[in-house]
Amino acid sequence: MPFTQVPELPNQPPTVRIFLTGQLMLQPDAESKSCEVFVNRSAPNHQLTVEVREKRPGQPDAILMRHHGPLEFRQAEAPVDGLLIKRIAFSETEGTFVPAGSIGMYTGAATQFGEALNLAIDLRSEGFHPSNEMKVDFDSARPSILIQDGIFHTAFKFSPANVKVKLTRGTEPPRPLEPFASLIGANIYLNANEFLVMNWRDLGLSRTLSLKPKTDGTTYEVYIINDPLYENEEEPKGHDELAQYYKVLPSVSTADRFKMEVEFTQPVAGDRGTSKSPCMPVVVGGP
Repeated sequence: MPFTQVPELPNQPPTVRIFLTGQLMLQPDAESKSCEVFVNRSAPNHQLTVEVREKRPGQPDAILMRHHGPLEFRQAEAPVDGLLIKRIAFSETEGTFVPAGSIGMYTGAATQFGEALNLAIDLRSEGFHPSNEMKVDFDSARPSILIQDGIFHTAFKFSPANVKVKLTRGTEPPRPLEPFASLIGANIYLNANEFLVMNWRDLGLSRTLSLKPKTDGTTYEVYIINDPLYENEEEPKGHDELAQYYKVLPSVSTADRFKMEVEFTQPVAGDRGTSKSPCMPVVVGGP
């Protein structure tokens, strides 16, 4: 993955925590300055929702922003994202706020603030398609979300003892899949003179939300979800998450595609996922 590697997380709560779940594909740029999050609109019944919560000590969360449904393009020309999340800082020399963010991946031991991002499924890694260019079908995956700051990590991993996950492809022997990230997070630590700015369009109008560090223990959580809005437990199971991703990855031939098979050895109480397997985000970052 072409993220800058971060071997240690700060031993303090981040100012902002971003959580990504569902049919989302993360692709960092080569300079580790931004991560584009593609939204798979080809997955049936999946709906994008974005929610920002202000976490206040001893008080209920305050919801600062909610969005439901496809994003609008922020502008007509590149970058063609629908939501921009960037860190800015006040520059004494320029007398104004300037971009100040960078992205990295956590590679250290598990802490209360996250586990290593290596647990995330990277479709360009050695175990999947290392030599494939992994070209994304932009018509089905944009408008995307552009995140320009944060230490990306595994926020939660799918590894219940009563569920077996394996990969199959053609006549190859089935390969067990080790515990993997079902929820990817990004921790952002803001200084006193910095802001995290979110910009998107709503009914054609530009919207901006600024998240500012506070001294009273207030933090923020940003949820970016591309899951079904409702999961009927009585409906038959039979959904392959990888098959949904391959719909927007046309450079992967049919013969080269893996199938994810999930066997529930007993009912799983409280574990939410789309029809057959956990609805996990993936990385298309490459080696």
